[in-house]
Amino acid sequence: MNGDAGLVGCLVERLTTRLPHRTGTPGQNLERDDVALITRATLVKISVTSITAVLESLISLLEELSRPYKTLANHPSHILLSEVYILSLVTDCCSARWESFSKSSSNAAAGLPNSGLKALEPLEDALVIRVFELFKHLLKPFPDGYCLPAKTILDERSAREIFDTRFGDLSARATSSSGSDDSRETKVVKSDDVEDIEPYIKIIVEFVTASSWSASFEYVRTVIHGIRTTGAAQVVPTLAMAEEEKTSLVILRLVSYMWVDSQKLGLVIQELCSSFLHFRRAYQNTIAVITPLLITGWIERYPKEFVTLHHQHRKLEGGPDTLFDMTQTIADSGKRRSILFPFQTALLMLIPDVFEVASNLREAKTGGMAKKVGFLEGLRKALRNKNDAAGYCLVSLLRAVRHFDDDGDAIVSYAMDVQDEVRDAVFRRYHPNGEGSLFDQDLTTAAFISLTHLNFEGSIESLTQSCLHPAAPTTFKIAIIQACSYFARQPNAEDYHRLFTEAAGYIQSQMKVGYAYVKHMNKQTTNPL
Repeated sequence: MNGDAGLVGCLVERLTTRLPHRTGTPGQNLERDDVALITRATLVKISVTSITAVLESLISLLEELSRPYKTLANHPSHILLSEVYILSLVTDCCSARWESFSKSSSNAAAGLPNSGLKALEPLEDALVIRVFELFKHLLKPFPDGYCLPAKTILDERSAREIFDTRFGDLSARATSSSGSDDSRETKVVKSDDVEDIEPYIKIIVEFVTASSWSASFEYVRTVIHGIRTTGAAQVVPTLAMAEEEKTSLVILRLVSYMWVDSQKLGLVIQELCSSFLHFRRAYQNTIAVITPLLITGWIERYPKEFVTLHHQHRKLEGGPDTLFDMTQTIADSGKRRSILFPFQTALLMLIPDVFEVASNLREAKTGGMAKKVGFLEGLRKALRNKNDAAGYCLVSLLRAVRHFDDDGDAIVSYAMDVQDEVRDAVFRRYHPNGEGSLFDQDLTTAAFISLTHLNFEGSIESLTQSCLHPAAPTTFKIAIIQACSYFARQPNAEDYHRLFTEAAGYIQSQMKVGYAYVKHMNKQTTNPL
């Protein structure tokens, strides 16, 4: 281990001499720097067996770069360029270690030799704390009144690929020999684009919490208790307290990236439940944003646990029903309700009994259950009135249901009841001359994808045809193109061949129009007169 640490230290120092904060050159030059490419690839390779040594050295470098500056916004461009590059390298190292562990586990399960790789070892507690302490200064809290954007309905990788092609596949770079061929930091790094670092931080936090849950959870729990204590004190706020609140809000934001199974998710919800009503509004609103992301992240990573929860008709441990009841007491305005809707919907997905009552499979025996079912009815009514938050909630519910193989569960039955209402609200009940009558592009695309998952035959026969009609809004046609891009990337892409065939004619016609336009513009540039 000491030998690895020494080698890693030398490699990191060699790489440091090539970074923008030392050379003063743009980050793009790194993709042509053989020393940087070879050093980066070597560090990624070493991280497979010595991830702790690599993280120790790279985190130390990041700490050194950020130490003189209070916030990320104050970092000079050459510092930020180096930080983005290092964070991308840390991401590659974590992904490489995780990939090797996953292959080892798969081989062991299949009775194949595992090349001597051990289990995903926990990081030292002190290193885990340093990671969180570093990141709380590299991100910003959610802005006041922030609502979840529709692109978060899809898993992050899919959203990046079809909504924001700048980001590509961050994790796939770990298998690249140089780490540079499709590396975002060598293509689109901008000194003023501080949000570029979030995808990297997310993957790093996922790895740290998956490998070192106890230390990570203890850190977060300490922060939550600190927030509660500070809020109870009700002292006159100072500049230092404002800065502490800001970093605490960032830590809560990091919670949405944590890698949790059902047991760990229950622990987080229990902690949030015990303090939620004691928090000030800014903290409550942040929890309303992070919790649905945490829950949908769990559903995507552990769909069998989600399905089993509903098969067994038991709610998740930790008190999601109690937390939902608390949210009902703070929805004091239309804007606040829009922030809370996805939070409340995600919590209800952890309580199977609610969907049994909502699907008329049983009666509500308590006032609390009646309120939960009433909330779902309110969402359906709001959807008919083109409420964006309600659309987000019901589309996210349809997407979660795709993990069930049959319609024997109450949540599936409920989704089947709701799907026509979603289709009508998003794709049929629009007025070409009306203002604000369409949902935004990302929600329209997510709805098309979710409806196609739930009812492929129905989507092909009616939805696709109506969206491709010459009089249909451009939003609908873009949704089909983005949906085709999404399904083409799935492991079972061949199952969606009919969708591709239906859309092919329109896509080809648009490509011809685009080609003709480019040709015309090039001709004008060449012969301006």
